[in-house]
Amino acid sequence: MKQRVIGALVLIALVVILLPMLLNFDGEYTVDRRSQIPARPDIVPIEIPLPKPVSEHKGTKNADQMFRFNDSREEAKNGAGSDVALREEAPGLTSEGVPKSWILQVGSFVDADKATSLTEGLLDDQYRAYSRRSTTNGSSIYRVYVGPKISKKNMLDEKIAIEQKYNVKTLLLRFEP
Repeated sequence: MKQRVIGALVLIALVVILLPMLLNFDGEYTVDRRSQIPARPDIVPIEIPLPKPVSEHKGTKNADQMFRFNDSREEAKNGAGSDVALREEAPGLTSEGVPKSWILQVGSFVDADKATSLTEGLLDDQYRAYSRRSTTNGSSIYRVYVGPKISKKNMLDEKIAIEQKYNVKTLLLRFEP
C-alpha cells in the first residue's frame, strides 16, 4: 500500500510540473503566416527565330522510294555482296548527310496472313518488325522487315539470332530514308 501511495504522489507531482509546460495559458496563439515559397526568379525571355527552309533540301522521300532495296537485294541474292554485307562497317553518313542505316528482310510472302503472323512473332520477341506490301510483276508480295538500325554490327547480331530462332534466311539491306 505504501508503494502505491508513493507512486501516486510521484505521478501527481509530474502532472503538476509538466502540465503548465505543455499547455500555455498565456493567452494568444500566433500562427506564422510568412510564405515558404521562394521569391520569383528573374527570368529574361529569349527570342528564338523561327526555322527557315534549307535551300539545298531536295525533299523527303515517300514510302515507295524509301522502301526500294533492289540494288542491295540483288547483291545479296547473287552472292556478289555477301562478303561485303557480312563485313562490319563503322557508322557514318551518306553523301546526303543522312546516317547510314541497315534493315533486315526476314521474309517475303504471297499470303498476307503469314507475313502478319511472322511480324507479330518478331514483335513479341521485342524486335522492331513491320511488313510492307509491294507489287512485283503484277502480284502483291508482303515482305517482313526488322529495323532500321544505324549499327551494322547490331543488325548482324540480330540477323544471326533471327535466322537461328525462326529457321529463315534473311537479307541484310541498306536503308535510305
